[in-house]
Amino acid sequence: MKKILILMAFIMLVCICGCTEKASDETTQPQQFDFTLDNYPKMGGSLANLPLGEAVTATVLGIDREKAASMITFEGSTTDNYEALVDGTFDIILAYEMGDDAKAYCKEKGVELEMTAIGADALVFICSLENEVKNLTQTQIEEIYKGNITNWSEVGGTDHDIIPYQRNKDSGSQTLFDKLVNLGDELMEAPNDIKIGSMIGLLTAVADYENSADALGYTVYYYLTNMEDDKLDTSKLLSVDGIAPTNESIASGEYPYVNDFYVVIRKDAAADSPERILYNWIISEQGKELARRENYVVK
Repeated sequence: MKKILILMAFIMLVCICGCTEKASDETTQPQQFDFTLDNYPKMGGSLANLPLGEAVTATVLGIDREKAASMITFEGSTTDNYEALVDGTFDIILAYEMGDDAKAYCKEKGVELEMTAIGADALVFICSLENEVKNLTQTQIEEIYKGNITNWSEVGGTDHDIIPYQRNKDSGSQTLFDKLVNLGDELMEAPNDIKIGSMIGLLTAVADYENSADALGYTVYYYLTNMEDDKLDTSKLLSVDGIAPTNESIASGEYPYVNDFYVVIRKDAAADSPERILYNWIISEQGKELARRENYVVK
């Protein structure tokens, strides 16, 4: 009888350990609410946050990524997404920092937003693989976009004019540029043909167009390295002040142009509303673990 009791205790211990290990390896759905296709919050956000939006939606609803992608909308400018949240087109967004236009829109409509940083990304500078320059200093970047440095030979390259592409004002990457590089009124006025309306458009301009060897552009790190990494076949990331942008240098803050991205809802969302419950889950440890699995730098 004693041997039987010992054997039974051993079997129970194995079962408990096995269950514990399985729970730690899986990202589970929120326990306090039953999300369905009908009550799932209308989600949108910045394009670089699309993989996270797909992962969250697929996990919470128990559906595949393709179905999840069809339920959410990650397009348009970052400002567009904040305005859609204010107007009720979206219930929740995953987005980069709002710019002045979005802040003004919130004030105009009398809507307060609640936002929590869930990860960090970086503003990165790119040029053609044909360009021998590998590093720019922050001062050189500032002087290029002021219009004071105009030739690659001034920063260690060959004698070619620099074509410094910019993004449209309401884009997330332009908001990051304005905040992190912070030129204010000293930012040169870009001709329309080098002011690009989309992130993929800028990458294409730097990587593929005629005269791309002379081009300089900027985008966000995650989008380039995780969603459009084929562009790195013809273009390259530049170090800044000798620091290459990587997940590690972004997480540590060693790379100089780092900023947060957020999950955002309206502040007046009820405590028991689907968007509030989803918001709380995304900022929980389970939500953060899901973001890590999508290769985001998590706060």
